Amino acid sequence: MRATLGTLGTETRQGQGIAALRLLRDSFVGRLPENQRVTPVKLAWQELWGKAARFLSKEDLSVLGEALVIAAEAHKDQVRSTGDPYIVHPLSVASILADMQLDRDTLVATLLHDVLEDTPLDSAMLEQKFGAQVLTLVDGVTKLGKLPFRSFEDYQAENLRKMFLVMAKDIRVVLIKLADRVHNMRTLQALRRDKQLRIAKETIEIYAPLAHRLGIYQIKRELEDLSYKILDPDMYHEIRRRVRKKLPEREAIVKKAIDLLQERLKGSGVDVYITGRAKHFYSIYEKMRRKNLSLDQLYDLLAVRVIVNTVVECYTVLGVVHTLWKPIPGQFDDYIANPKNNMYQSLHTTVVGPSGEPLEVQIRTWEMNLLAEYGIAAHWRYKERKTKMDELDNKLTWIRQALESPGEDNEPAEFLEHLKADVLTSEVFVFTPKGDVMNLPHGSTPIDFAYTIHTEVGNKCVGAMVNGRIVSMDYTLQNGDIVRVLTSPQGRPSRDWLKLVRSNRAQAKIRSYFRQQDRAERDERLGKGQEMLERELRRRLEQPELELTSEYMGALNKIAHDMGFSNGEDLLVEIGSGRQNPSAVASRVVQLRATTSQDVEIPQEAVIPKREVDAEIVVDGTEGVLVGIANCCRPIPGDAIVGYVTKNRGITVHRVDCANVDTSAEERTIPVAWGKKTAPRYTSRIKLEAADRPGLFAEVTQALAAGDASILSVKANVKGANRAVMTAEIQVHDLEHLYRIMARINTVKGVMQVERG
Repeated sequence: MRATLGTLGTETRQGQGIAALRLLRDSFVGRLPENQRVTPVKLAWQELWGKAARFLSKEDLSVLGEALVIAAEAHKDQVRSTGDPYIVHPLSVASILADMQLDRDTLVATLLHDVLEDTPLDSAMLEQKFGAQVLTLVDGVTKLGKLPFRSFEDYQAENLRKMFLVMAKDIRVVLIKLADRVHNMRTLQALRRDKQLRIAKETIEIYAPLAHRLGIYQIKRELEDLSYKILDPDMYHEIRRRVRKKLPEREAIVKKAIDLLQERLKGSGVDVYITGRAKHFYSIYEKMRRKNLSLDQLYDLLAVRVIVNTVVECYTVLGVVHTLWKPIPGQFDDYIANPKNNMYQSLHTTVVGPSGEPLEVQIRTWEMNLLAEYGIAAHWRYKERKTKMDELDNKLTWIRQALESPGEDNEPAEFLEHLKADVLTSEVFVFTPKGDVMNLPHGSTPIDFAYTIHTEVGNKCVGAMVNGRIVSMDYTLQNGDIVRVLTSPQGRPSRDWLKLVRSNRAQAKIRSYFRQQDRAERDERLGKGQEMLERELRRRLEQPELELTSEYMGALNKIAHDMGFSNGEDLLVEIGSGRQNPSAVASRVVQLRATTSQDVEIPQEAVIPKREVDAEIVVDGTEGVLVGIANCCRPIPGDAIVGYVTKNRGITVHRVDCANVDTSAEERTIPVAWGKKTAPRYTSRIKLEAADRPGLFAEVTQALAAGDASILSVKANVKGANRAVMTAEIQVHDLEHLYRIMARINTVKGVMQVERG
């Protein structure tokens, strides 16, 4: 095979022309196994060949053919779920990218993009045959393989992180990945329903927004429609049916508008191309959902696009449109003067059209239209010609920022949440008082803006002015707002801000602030508790110089464990906060020290095993007394607990942080500890707050069930305009099980806060 390829390549270089390349193309089919010499393969190759021949040189086409032969032989025994030979997939993906006229190395890498993952071919062979650039691209889209991951979400996040790392160096890797996803979505019907749903959900949450962020609207639209068709087939087909039903009527109105506009522009000297613009089905659904409209109320189903040669002509056409038809107030956007962050430029206006119905008009140059369809792919071609390089690199700084997840531990789940919340979400563009543009997630507040400027600006924020007037902290920023942050040296964040902010960065910075505050408060209470206990021990033992040495800390660890605390330090914190009586603790320390051999030192961090008892709750020094679990705080194994002596119901066990227990009342509280589990599950409550949306309730209950929680009851209501509050009463094994469930609920889209009820 190599000799044949080498001969053909040499003949091509010697000027044998396109005939040799056609021979290469045709001989490729002849070298396929018999079961792959079928129409799908031949058609896919001819489609790619026809597109690539329009912009690649003969040398480049020869290399492309060689890559195809290698890929086909590597995948020769593989068949896709559709029943087609596997090579049809890389051929189809390359054909999608050929529409964008990407360079030879990109198309070669696309043909080979699955060989490292699915075939015995190795990276050394690829680099030797096609060079380092092709290897980088192939490796960038290759998944992480069979490394151990805790969950599918972690696997998904790490694959995306890898892709973004390569994207920061070479944007073409994501173009291959997006085209790969498009073809996979086109053939998704061959998979099981559960896989279809998982892939469609991932596509609409990550890959379609990524295409939008890169300005590749052609791919964005197709990914959204294909995903929506899987996720909500009934609504998809209903919208499709009703749109098609109105199609003749809409086409007649649009044609009339185009004729009128062309007639009016004849004398202006502007060379224009005008066409009707069809809105894709998912965008229709999104607008219906966002504005609570019926299909009949959607006015921008009637739309035309005007393409001209220069920017000046764009504004000339805009003037003609506004003199021909009355513009609708508030429905004009100038994305030429203020381009979107994904480099999109166009004029958008909505007018009362010839039939009296609203008509949306988009006006742009041919270059803007190319960028609107292919976005970053079109910019890459400029970069290849060594023009607009700085502009392109500046526009891609968000890719590097995407890798700077604000989470302290840089966990995969945090990266995925950061990616969805801050990188791939729709955006709002606002200005600083100096005129600098800041882009924030849609729905952001002045607090998000403050933390985007600097962490300290956010921490010291006490208010904000928008467009010259004071606004509340929960004000939703709008495109074009001029925002000024008001700060004070005495300013500090509020925990309520976590319910107001939209950006992952702001949430992470606020949480970080309170973690530091909590650590500082704990250290202060620890020192105060140690001082109080030492003072009490000095008084009892009449030792003015006594300190909590390792011997005393060992005794304190045992007492703390018996009382349900993790260690002596936690008990000291409780003393320092006033929730434990230092006199009672000192008395127990003295008693334990008196029964402990003076020459045996208890290690400071010793773990004292629990006593083997049959009771669920061990009550210190008391047997046969009635013991019950408090309904107010619902303690479960693993919680730090305290007993509270009641008048008629014996001892009620509460969590030590329960607001209904006065732990300073020494005569009413008694040390208790968890003993032997007598029940397989314990009742607990959780409360969550989330952005209200369709399907939220179902996803939360699914998360509870997936976490092995027995659901006793769930109550939900709407708070304000779009906040949902849910309270669930569930049964769990212990505290660790409860925390795992709460962490799982936190991953549900839109959930802002989860806490114990």
